[in-house]
Amino acid sequence: MSKAPADFLPPRPRMVVLDIDGTLLDPSGALRSTVRDAVRQTLETGVLVTIATGRRFDSASAVARELGLELPLVLHGGTIIQDSETAEVLYEDVMNHALLCEVITEIVRHEQQPVLYTSPAAGGTLYTGPGERDSLATAQYLASQPEVRRRSYDVLPSTDHTISVGVIQSDDVLRPLYETLRTMQSCSVLLWDPDPMYEGGVDHLLDILNAGCSKFKALAHLTGRYGIHTDEVMAIGDQVNDLDLIGNVGLGVAMGNAIPAVQQCAKVVVGTNAEDGVVEALRRFVLDRPDNAQLHKQQ
Repeated sequence: MSKAPADFLPPRPRMVVLDIDGTLLDPSGALRSTVRDAVRQTLETGVLVTIATGRRFDSASAVARELGLELPLVLHGGTIIQDSETAEVLYEDVMNHALLCEVITEIVRHEQQPVLYTSPAAGGTLYTGPGERDSLATAQYLASQPEVRRRSYDVLPSTDHTISVGVIQSDDVLRPLYETLRTMQSCSVLLWDPDPMYEGGVDHLLDILNAGCSKFKALAHLTGRYGIHTDEVMAIGDQVNDLDLIGNVGLGVAMGNAIPAVQQCAKVVVGTNAEDGVVEALRRFVLDRPDNAQLHKQQ
């Protein structure tokens, strides 16, 4: 499954960063004991481990606790870093009023419904427009959320602490909007394929963030707190929001089920999440390294 030669052995990572859905979790959405044990064994070697995910704190921190992780978590696709124990927001990348005006204007012009996600520091409430513009998928998604507030489209851009804007629709409807928004230098735009395992999503998702906002940018902030360079990080992921992360850390690893773009930018491709690809990567580059015996002698 590897793009690199079989004997490829980069320097031992000082930190491992793991995506959740499609990476840590198997196709049924479960965290297998084999994966959990490999992560815990990695922690025992002294390597730091954390999560970088599109999920919010509650569901991500539950996975982190099961793995025994104590580091802050990179959440909301890199817009937020929160303390894994206290949920304190340590970093946020919020969108300004001018950008929100521009983005919401385009979304409404394309007759779609914007969903605004706010920072946990401001309560993490979701905001959206009048209900008559909800697609079926949007209505279903909003119904599953604990708190949603509706505002008129002229007031919506004034929503403080907005970290991202989402649109849920079919690909043929979202594609023209995606092509328009991606020409704007003030924002980053991600187009997701359907993923029924992720937060109930059954349609395509358009995710709009600040320009340059990514898991990698947030990770660079986090590694600085621990005196680690991003070249000393191994990251494992599978989706469009992992591209910048996997392409820029020292050792980017793509799951076998990763989208083609992620596999192309990774140094190594491992097995799928049905084949314990995370375990394969941790064993190869941390736990079963041929230079481990030498390391133990030095210790």
